[in-house]
Amino acid sequence: MADGVFGVEVVTPEQSLYAGGARSVVLATSDGALTVLDGHTPLVGDVVPCEVRLEEAEGSVQRLAVHGGFLQVDTSPGAAEGLAEGDGPLPGLSTRVTVLAGVAERAEEIDVARAELAKEASAQRLADLNAGRAPAGEDVEEDVATVVGRSARQPGRRPGPVPAIYEKEMELNSASFFSE
Repeated sequence: MADGVFGVEVVTPEQSLYAGGARSVVLATSDGALTVLDGHTPLVGDVVPCEVRLEEAEGSVQRLAVHGGFLQVDTSPGAAEGLAEGDGPLPGLSTRVTVLAGVAERAEEIDVARAELAKEASAQRLADLNAGRAPAGEDVEEDVATVVGRSARQPGRRPGPVPAIYEKEMELNSASFFSE
């Protein structure tokens, strides 16, 4: 394995978005921004809605929109097996980062029109709540699912917000959540 390269896997219930070697992973947790490099201390934590940036072994950058989930960093013998070859900074140890996300997509695959509709629906919902025109107990997830054209009760799928990297949309969603 090239110096500083470790194994990374980003998965959702529907698919594996990335599996391979990387030089760094940058994402956000509830404790703040986190950059993981080869040989990082093992940890398990949460991932808040954010852009996840992966610097691949050859230097290209993959960008993913992740709407929360969990992170595991494992630095142990054989941890990166199948994703990256060789040892990490310490002989006999390798590093593997696994991100488990309920909803995520590659930045280049984001449907901008769909994200704009979700943003408008969130803004309208927030305006209605602030004006007292809508009860706070309504099913917001169902409203969002209707906007993106899928059934909120689709078996085996958790309805949720539309993945997007737009900070304004995340701000509106957060404001809506905390106002209820």
